[in-house]
Amino acid sequence: MSTQDQSTETARKGHTITDSLSKRLRAARRAQGLSLREVAAKAQISTSLLSQIERGKASPSLVSLVAIADALMIRPGRLLDDDESPASSPVVRREQRHVVDDSRCRREYLMHLDDPTLEVAELIMRPGGSTRPKLAGHSGRDYGIVLTGQVEVEFDDGREQLGEGDYIAFDAQRPHRLVNTSENDSRVIWIIAHEGGAKGNAILNLGRDRQAVERVL
Repeated sequence: MSTQDQSTETARKGHTITDSLSKRLRAARRAQGLSLREVAAKAQISTSLLSQIERGKASPSLVSLVAIADALMIRPGRLLDDDESPASSPVVRREQRHVVDDSRCRREYLMHLDDPTLEVAELIMRPGGSTRPKLAGHSGRDYGIVLTGQVEVEFDDGREQLGEGDYIAFDAQRPHRLVNTSENDSRVIWIIAHEGGAKGNAILNLGRDRQAVERVL
């Protein structure tokens, strides 16, 4: 595929993600009874940017998407799911991956985004890149293995240096983030194992009231 064809494919895929994301983000926020201002403050982004994302006028960077998901207490993959194209095969081809990209980190989801228990992504991290703007925890358990390069996993009480072939696993409620402190790109397989699909499904079900969502959270 030529560079031009790759750019066209990236633009088309990015447009699809933006459309789906805007609908899901608005639904998740309203299901929790939160205002634009409240979510934006928690995610440390401007209310104007969040409004543009919800209206499909802007696409968030990777770090912004993760911060928004953290603010809503849901996993990023749930915001990228698309009910209009349910999985009909157990296989996800490379060209079918959902991709979120910015200048610091590219996240390619390897699994079907409606998977209620696992979030599996290949992270391509630029030098100085990070997976989120600040340390934060979430439900479940995290697993990672470095394919190429070197990265650092930061915690609120320390940090771990990982090189090619190194593996890490920890309770995801422990505040953390992944940073590429080297001078080269790094590739990492990152897996988040959730305890079940009830949390994400309840948030995205507009028929549930706020109290039901709060019980799941």
